[in-house]
Parts: sequence; structure tokens; C-alpha cells
Amino acid sequence: MAIGEVSARRRSTWLFWLPLLLALGAIALPLLRGAETLFLRDVLNTHLEMKWAQAWALHRGYFPILDPFRAGGQPLAGNPDAVPFYPTNLLYLWSSPFWALNAHFWIHLLLAPFAFFWLARRWGLAREPAWVAAACYAASGFYLSHLSFYNLIAGATLTPALIAACLALGQPPVSGRRVVAPMAPIIALLWALLLLGGDPMMAGLAALLAGSALLAQGVWRRPPVDGTRPAFRLLAQLAAAFGCGTLVALPQIVEFLRILPVSFRGFYGYSPLVATVASWDPRQAAEWLIPFLFGRLDLLGGGSFWGSRFYTDTPPYYPALYPGFLALALVAAGGRPRGRMAWWSWGAIAAGIFCSLGRFNPLLSWLFSLGGHNSLRYPVKFWMPVAVGAALCCGEGFARMFGEGGAVGAVGEVGDVGDVGYRAAWRRWFLVLAAVACLLGSLALFLAFFPDRARLVLRWLIPQEKTALFVAAERLRWLDLCRQSLAVVAALGLLAALARLRPRLAGLLVAAHALTQVLLLRPLYPTDAIAPYRVPPPALAYLPPGLTVVNPDFNYLFGPSRLKSGRFPAPLALWFERRAFYELYPFTGPLWGRRYELNEGPEGLDSFLTRMAQGAVKGVKDEQRLRLLATWGIGRLVIDRPLEPPAAGARLLAALPSFGQELYIYEVLGRAPEVFLARRILPAPHLNAAAIYLGASGFDRGGDVIIPGSGPPRPAGGGTARVLRRGPESLEVEVEVGRGGSVLAVQRALLLYRATVDGAPASVVAANLHHTGVEVPAGRHRVRLWVDRTRFHRALGAAALGLALLPALGWWPGTGGRRPLLRSPVGARTLVRAPGEGASPSPPEGWEGD
Repeated sequence: MAIGEVSARRRSTWLFWLPLLLALGAIALPLLRGAETLFLRDVLNTHLEMKWAQAWALHRGYFPILDPFRAGGQPLAGNPDAVPFYPTNLLYLWSSPFWALNAHFWIHLLLAPFAFFWLARRWGLAREPAWVAAACYAASGFYLSHLSFYNLIAGATLTPALIAACLALGQPPVSGRRVVAPMAPIIALLWALLLLGGDPMMAGLAALLAGSALLAQGVWRRPPVDGTRPAFRLLAQLAAAFGCGTLVALPQIVEFLRILPVSFRGFYGYSPLVATVASWDPRQAAEWLIPFLFGRLDLLGGGSFWGSRFYTDTPPYYPALYPGFLALALVAAGGRPRGRMAWWSWGAIAAGIFCSLGRFNPLLSWLFSLGGHNSLRYPVKFWMPVAVGAALCCGEGFARMFGEGGAVGAVGEVGDVGDVGYRAAWRRWFLVLAAVACLLGSLALFLAFFPDRARLVLRWLIPQEKTALFVAAERLRWLDLCRQSLAVVAALGLLAALARLRPRLAGLLVAAHALTQVLLLRPLYPTDAIAPYRVPPPALAYLPPGLTVVNPDFNYLFGPSRLKSGRFPAPLALWFERRAFYELYPFTGPLWGRRYELNEGPEGLDSFLTRMAQGAVKGVKDEQRLRLLATWGIGRLVIDRPLEPPAAGARLLAALPSFGQELYIYEVLGRAPEVFLARRILPAPHLNAAAIYLGASGFDRGGDVIIPGSGPPRPAGGGTARVLRRGPESLEVEVEVGRGGSVLAVQRALLLYRATVDGAPASVVAANLHHTGVEVPAGRHRVRLWVDRTRFHRALGAAALGLALLPALGWWPGTGGRRPLLRSPVGARTLVRAPGEGASPSPPEGWEGD
């Protein structure tokens, strides 16, 4: 092939990548403009709160270890869900938190096709099949579901890139020459970003996939070069790259390990039943043909999600795993595995499904039952290998349909792909489309011409609390989805027939796939205008900045929430979010500078004692709840119902209209001060005893302090306490303690604080179940509480060392190398070879090879 022919062919690939980028750009554009925000699932309920708190701290000149607005100061730097060290955090320094939050999503969304294209090329696919694989991954329901998870989208984007970089590092040198391996520093950076991206489990999966890909590549079988086995040299480079990347991410690791032992997840863990929530139920495979078959999370009323019984009795973790009909047909077109890439891809698919089954896989259930409790959960996260392997199979199938043999995986390995293989691939492709069309057509006919029987079937599937009107509406929605899906199948069939005659137009298949995926999967990334969330709600006027607040409806502390029972202008889930912001749910605290109590995050990495304090509130009646709130110094209660009589201990300040209901704001009376000295110490041998003491009617909120221990209550010296200096992560108090000494109680979460009394180290104990206490002797003293940053600063130094070592990795002689200009990647089957490479099968007319 001449140089000019190669350039012309590369120019012709625009039909494969441009429509895909335009389709993903259509998702990114409203977020890029800054007028809209994603809102589904954890975007606003969890991650906006954490990022706003971090931005608040950064603009005040310090990096936060704790979140000052959440439950007395819960972990921020150590919580991977907060993604505190990822490079996109720099955006919070010069832009609004809403824009920076959404930028994290659209940046990764637009990077995903390029990351997967790189992986497909490194496995040996030509450019066009590689772009097809990228489209099948980046436009899949699996990947687009990550637009609801700030802490997962980086892992879903960078995992293919890490595998590609490791494969590039493992490729043999040209003509046995030792060459520079520039992939090592890239691997280090990618590994660091995966560790910082928000989910350790996703990073671990990426490392496992990269390691298995190298094993499948067969580097250990290559002959020695300069007396050194390539496998040994490769392992040394990988160890150095991963070690360097771990150094760069060390601040996150150090802070995570610092909070893990005192967190709910690390101290107590999850029961096997809770750990296996979001296991993949095989019945969910029905949504591979019809997306959102069990309803949509972005709707209220008709069409809303009703299929919890098929999702381990919870809302779906990934709202859709819909791959698209093109992807299903291309996987079938690939036929049986031929070559290392195909075998590795199918192995990844099998392993991913095996692990994703969770509680539905008896061979895996032991993993979630170790010791009775563990910190692993959400088995469906193991779907990553399935998505990666299936997308590569799509690229392989496309290559075979248009005359290539795909990737065979070994240097110099050539297969026999002739006209027979080409025709067989097309036959399998059309058979799958025909089967899908028959299934969809049969279901559409049943729904359209047998409405009564269809309603009976749906009535059996849909929970009984749903009305007959809802069931009737579902029949029509299913019928509409069938019609849309049949239209997509017909369009793909026509475009495939055209592409078979004129292969240069094969890119239209990718364009149609990207367009239909973005349209059909629109419920995965609903957006709302930002403006309504920035309007100060009326209730804010009743919450002075200096007082802590509790809104029990978010964590169901005072019983079930009535958030969904309001009257909304439209049947859209965005009104849930708007109402939650209007009613000042805890995650709105950082927006208005208000500190909330008893609000812990869903990831289980907040203080274990805070979760126990929540349990103490849930298990009693309103009168006892108010006593607990007063004991913990809480000043305001915002709730969606009136308190049950008697309402002693609270004074109603306002009852504000809210979406057809009322929002009640109470002042908590008789609350304990921010700091005070105990006049009586009550040792509690266990948490249940501490909760009983706290709820007792004779408990003195400003004088009694409960600490861990045994024995009868004993008097303490009491005294006065005065705050001298107050910071988000420090407190300095002057105390004058009576005879016999006392315990200083501080209304902050017991977590990472250290203490000194007159400069000498002092012990820190749990006070009143989940707050901080310091034992002080009699006399006048100065007590200082602060969060120690010594290990954090050392970890920052190690991260700086890791960054400084990156250039050195680039100069390390390794096993990788560049290829001649006219040769394909390792193991790629080409249609037109460079001179001297041997014969190749004839391509369809008008199609050029790599």
C-alpha cells in the first residue's frame, strides 16, 4: 500500500468517529454551557454536597480533611466517594461548583471513545473496527449509567486506557532492538487517576483486566533479548509504573486507611443480604431488547420504575445495561473466538457475569459472607469486564463482516479468513437482527391485538400497589418501545445492506447506533436547570448560621418520608430534587453555610458512632427524639409533619407551604452548649447502654456526660468552658475545672481529633455516644483539639516524589517499541499488506485495509 493510500484511508474514517463524538457532544453541550445540571441518583444528593464543601474550604485557603457541614465533621479527604484529589478539583477554584461538578462528567464522557479506541488498536483491530468497538462501549447503557455516579465515571473511562497502555508496554521491540518504553509513565498516571477516581473496586478491576490481558498476549513465551527474558523486564517495569502511580495517589490511600477502622464499613461492615444488593438478576436480560422495560427512574406516576423485584428489591444500581441491537448483532457476527483478543474478551465476559450474579451465584456467595459481614457490596459493578469484552467482540465482528480476520493476537500469526468467513459473519449478523425483529414484532402484536391478556400479564408482573390505570399505561408504553425498537432494527438492516454493497458507507451503521443509543437512553442522563437550586428557600430565614440543624426526612430518622406524596407540576423526578432543596434537606447545607447533624453518606465511610446515633433516634418516639437532639446541641428541626403530642422540648417557629403539604420548623429547647464540663460522668459498657442513658428523662443535657466504661455514675468537678478559637478542624477552649477533674464535652463528631491540655497530650474519648470528649484535671487549663495533618503532609511529599519519578520511567529501556509506518498493530489481520508481508484475502469492493 502506498503512503498516499494510507493517508486517504485515514481521512475516510471520519464517518466512524465524528457521528459518535457529535452524539456524545449533544449530551455534554447543556452541561458545558452551565445552564443545566445532571441530577439523577447521587449527583445532587451526595456528590454536590461533598464537592461544595471542598470548594468552600479551598477558597478559604486550606485542604479539608473533614466536611464541616456534615454530621459534626465527617471524613472528606479520606472518603473516595468525595473524589477529593482528582485533577478536576482544580475547576472548583475558578468556576461555580455546579459547573465544575458537571464538567467532571462531560470531560470523561468525551474521553471514553478515545480510550477504548486505543485499547482496540492495541489488541490489533484496524481503525474502523476499533472505532466500532469504541462506539459500542461509550454509547452503551452500562457506560451512560455512570452519568449518575461522580465517583465511578473516571474508572469506567480510564480502565480501557490502562489496559491499552499495559498492552503497549508488553509489545515486542522492532528487530530485537532495545528501545525506550514511553508507556511506563502513562501507566503510572492512569493507575494514579484510577486510584483517585473515587472507587477502589473499579481500580482493582482495571488492574486485574490489564494483568490478564498481558498474560493473554503471551509475553512470557518470547525468546530472551540481550540475555533477559521479556517477561522479567516487563514485570519490573510494571512494578515500577504501578508503584510510582501508587505514590502519586498516596494521600488518598493514607487518608482512606486512616478513617476506615472507625467507619461503619470498616468497623461493622455489611451483612451478606445487604452486601449482595444490586446483584445482576438474569431476568434483567429482557432489557437488552427493550430499554427501561421495568420503568424509568426519571419519571413519577405513569412509566416510573416498578421492577424492584427484578433488582434485589431496590432501585437499579445501573438503570440500564442496554447494549443496542448493533452490538448484539456484531457480537454474533464475530462467531467463535479466534485469536488471543477474542479468547480474552470472552473470558472477561464470562468472569464479569459470574461475579455480577452475586447472590444468584451459589459459587460466589461465600465471598459476601466472610466473617458474617464484609465491606464489599454491589456485585453488578463487576459488569465492567462484560462491557469491555463485549465491545471488543463487536469490533472483531465488524472486522469479519467486512473481510478482515480481526485480531489474532500473536506476532506474525496469520489465519484463513476468506470469502466463507466473510459470508458467515454476515449471515450471523442478519440472523440475530431477524430474531430480534421477530421477538419484538410478536410482543408488539400481542400488546396491540390482545390488550386484555396483555394487561393480565402485566398485572402479574407489576406490584399490586400500582393501580389498574398504571398497568394500562404500561401496556401502551411497552407497545411504543417495541415500535421504536423495530424502527431501529429496520434502519440497521437497510444500512447494513447498503454497506455490504458500498463498504465505504459502513460508518453509517456506527452513526445510526450512536444516535439511537443517545435517544433511547435519554432517561439515563436527565438534566434540570440550575437556577431553581440557587434560589434561597423561605425556610432558610429560620435557620441562623450558628446553629446546627436536623432534617430527619432524608435518613428516615422520624419515620417514613413523605417527599413523594406532594403535588408536583409535572410527573418528573426532577421535582423530587427541587422539593428536597426547597425543604433544605441535609445535602443542601454547604450551599447556604448551614451545618447539619446526623446526616451520614450512603457509602458507609462516615463514623460508625454517627450511624449508631441515628439508630438511637429511630428507635424511640418524638418526645425522646427531641431530648436526644437537645443533648447533642441541635438548634433547629426541619420536618415534613407536625411533631406528635406532647411536643415538649420544641417550639414551632413556622409552618410553610410546600408542594401541597407543609414544612414545619421547630426550635429545639434546652439544648446543650457547644462545649461544657461534666458534673456527672456515666460510664456505659456498650452502645445500647449509652442510648438508654441519653433517652432517660432525668438526663442533664448540660452536665451529664456518657463515656465508655463500666461502673456506677460518679460525680465530676464541673466548671466553666469558654471557646477561644474556632476553626473547621480545630478548637481551642479555656476551662476552669472543679475539684476531682471532669470531662470536656465538645459537640463535634468523634473521629480524627487529637487533644492537648496545656500542651501535653490528652486522651480523647467518646462523649454522649458519638461526640468528642477530653478528660481534664482540676484547675485552669487550655485545651486544644485539632486534626493531625502530619501523615497527610508526608503523603503529599511522597506524591511529589512519585510525580518527579515519572520522567525517569520514560527513559527506562523496556520491551515496547514502535512499528513501521505501513504495518498494523500486533496480530492485526490486514486487507492490504505492505510489500513482502504475504498474501491477504480480497476485501469487498471499495474497502481499503490498514
